[in-house]
Amino acid sequence: MLKIGLTGNIGSGKSIVSGIFKILQIPVYNADYNAKLFLDKPKVILKIKNNFGAEVIDKFGKINRKYLAEIVFTDAAKLRALNNIIHPTVVNNFMLWIKEQKNIPYVIMESAILFETEYSDLFDKIIVVTSPENIRISRVMKRDNITEADVKKRMKNQMKEKDKIKKADFVIVNNDIDLVIPQVLKIHKALCGS
Repeated sequence: MLKIGLTGNIGSGKSIVSGIFKILQIPVYNADYNAKLFLDKPKVILKIKNNFGAEVIDKFGKINRKYLAEIVFTDAAKLRALNNIIHPTVVNNFMLWIKEQKNIPYVIMESAILFETEYSDLFDKIIVVTSPENIRISRVMKRDNITEADVKKRMKNQMKEKDKIKKADFVIVNNDIDLVIPQVLKIHKALCGS
């Protein structure tokens, strides 16, 4: 069974692409979704508190995600520190999840920061979803109800799209012009033939 990484910068349309693979009966592990779940684990909360201070904990003993986001999206070193807490847990969980998957040619891990966390070596192939920056900004502003400035802050912490494309085995263009489904089907056929 092949392990496929699916990545792309914020607002590129990774979730749309993942949804198409799911329709094709390919299991998709969403790293970003699972990372958010791990933020509620007591061990993770303690590590974050020790690294970022008691101010990141709300009155219920949970992570104040908005406050934490303000910290990490303005400081690359603090974002790396957070990733170093969360991402080993996510990768371990992914490896356990793979063992549950049976009779399939490949599985996918969807992660916005696959290259940034340096876990790309875990994968046999990598798919990068691309989209023009203006479209990505618009999508994220609408999706997350945030300002353009906030989107751009988040974008600064991600590897440049052109650099991700250089490292990709497959590229899906999601520019609201090119059809995405035929691109996914072509990759699916290639991966099933591997």
